[in-house]
Amino acid sequence: MATLLTFGLVYCVPGGPFDGEKEMPALIRQKLDERYGLDRPFVEQYGRYIKNIFKGDLGPSYKYTNWDVADLLKAKIRVSFELGIYSILFALVLGIIGGVLCARYREQWIDKVLSFLSTLGLCLPAFIVGPILIHIFGVHLRWVSVACWEHWSDKILPTVTIGVCYASYILRLTKRGLCDVLGKTYITAARARGVSEQRIFFIHGLKNALLPVVAYIGPVSAGIISGAVVTETIFHIPGLGRLLIQAINNRDDMLILGIVNFYVLAIIICNAAADCVQAWLDPRIRLQ
Repeated sequence: MATLLTFGLVYCVPGGPFDGEKEMPALIRQKLDERYGLDRPFVEQYGRYIKNIFKGDLGPSYKYTNWDVADLLKAKIRVSFELGIYSILFALVLGIIGGVLCARYREQWIDKVLSFLSTLGLCLPAFIVGPILIHIFGVHLRWVSVACWEHWSDKILPTVTIGVCYASYILRLTKRGLCDVLGKTYITAARARGVSEQRIFFIHGLKNALLPVVAYIGPVSAGIISGAVVTETIFHIPGLGRLLIQAINNRDDMLILGIVNFYVLAIIICNAAADCVQAWLDPRIRLQ
């Protein structure tokens, strides 16, 4: 369905991949349309595209000469995957630790400060956080370089830019989950049996409180790994997100479809992985 919808939208957009500022001779345009099958009806074009997908052929790129879409994706997936993993780990560590501290010291100054910072992180999008970090740490302090993806220090600012917002969500989910779980009857029963507060908090409470976090991080991981469009554009990272922007600007239809298909596949895989982790954390889900 996602492939059909994307293919239909690309097909209905006025213009074509070979339209440019300079007028192309009609004969050359006709030959190009015949070569790539753009002169065929919609149903025939879509049917041929689906048939080629089952053969593992995502089609040729209209703008990158002698490059197939699959080859372009292979060259960019590694970068986006690396950035995504760093961002997810950063968000999980920062968010879970912050949520635990907020629940542990509820209504105290630590809780108030971290809650304020999480609210600030939710309100600031990546296109604001990124330039601020670039100005402070890249231009003013000169601690790290920007617009590069080679040294480990080049990956700090993009990771923080993406991770801050998601860490804020995870902090709130962890805090809310812990506060709800610690009020359950079985927690009261554990205290009555003399179980230590540390074991109650981290073993009985945190394990169940992380279920909403796992449910949230599943689809989010797919989006991050598939290419953080804004962040990759700001920091000039050669990943899928930046490639998608270039493909849209170039009207490279096959490349757009290839990236969207990869995004859909990533969502399916990440959601399935999240369901497996939830079943491991909660035996009730396994029984269902």
